[in-house]
Amino acid sequence: MSTKEPWNNEIYRAMKEESTEMKRHDRGRDESKRPLTTRFLTFLVILMFILVGLAIGFILWNNQVRNTASIAKSFHQSSSVAKIEESTSQATASSSTEATPPASSSTVASSSSSSAESGTTYTIVTGDYPSTIAAKTGIPWATIASLNGITEDGYNADGSAIHAGQVLKLK
Repeated sequence: MSTKEPWNNEIYRAMKEESTEMKRHDRGRDESKRPLTTRFLTFLVILMFILVGLAIGFILWNNQVRNTASIAKSFHQSSSVAKIEESTSQATASSSTEATPPASSSTVASSSSSSAESGTTYTIVTGDYPSTIAAKTGIPWATIASLNGITEDGYNADGSAIHAGQVLKLK
């Protein structure tokens, strides 16, 4: 009679097979979870790339819009200054060609300078830009901006643009 080792018995073999089947079954469950997790993580990574790309695109677009607006504003300001200088030179030329007594021209000059001196504020009207305000008041824009806490570009301290109806201190 041959003696069998206990691990060679049928019961032990059945237990071994059962445990390997359970391991295969567990492994199958883990493998089915892995692709879902991998897919989810892949989706998250792609979503993050898209969101970062959109954020960068928005920032670049916003900077472009601001630059375009400032270029248009500076162009408009320079054309307004040119128009004001042209009209001033035409007015000077027409006043020098007119035959008026010297006393009346000095009266006009003194009244315009006294109105500029007496006015310590200026109310912005529609179509005013920093250069036009400086031309109308005769005070450099840098001075007006520093008195009112405004940037050289015409933005208030809170970041909003100057607007019609806003009162500026001139002195």
